[in-house]
Amino acid sequence: MKSADIEAEVSSLKLQRDTLRDRLNLLVQRFQNELPSAAESWIRRELESRIEDHPDTVVALGIEKLRSLKGRVSALVASLPDIAKKETSDTVDWPQYRTRDRDSDSRGVSEFYFHQAFRDVISHLGAVLYEFGLLTEPEDRLASWHKIGEGRFRYAIDPEFDASSTPVLEEFQRVYKDFRSVEDKLENKMKEFVKTKAKELWESA
Repeated sequence: MKSADIEAEVSSLKLQRDTLRDRLNLLVQRFQNELPSAAESWIRRELESRIEDHPDTVVALGIEKLRSLKGRVSALVASLPDIAKKETSDTVDWPQYRTRDRDSDSRGVSEFYFHQAFRDVISHLGAVLYEFGLLTEPEDRLASWHKIGEGRFRYAIDPEFDASSTPVLEEFQRVYKDFRSVEDKLENKMKEFVKTKAKELWESA
């Protein structure tokens, strides 16, 4: 096969790759829209768990501070769409923009990204819990929240993110698999093009 023919195949594969990447971009944007609902469910469960684990603290807070706590959580929930977009706004970290040398298992990379994004969003609850004295753990339990800066906390254990709570992820994984397959073909075809072009130049010199 001549280099011109191979170059045409390279162009076709690049077009396929870019089309799939555009589709993945739209799916990440859908994930950004689905993430707040999944995060809200987790935040409300965690809050209820904290209330049950800290009865003495709850009684000591009194009705006014408990109303304030509810207000702070409601405000956090209302801001989740903005938080979700902010925590997932850097396209460099989106799986479809990660360079090959950052990937070991493409499916694992994409799954890890979405789990990480979920953890980043729910971790905003930590500051609220800390303000009301609800971050301490029972003696028989490992710390599930870690302080990572001034007024900033991170949920440190597995938040048991349920991928089905954001239905777009199943579609993302299917498209992402096709995307990586095309990228592999493109990489091999570009190598073939360079080798063929070099041979042609040598033979015509």
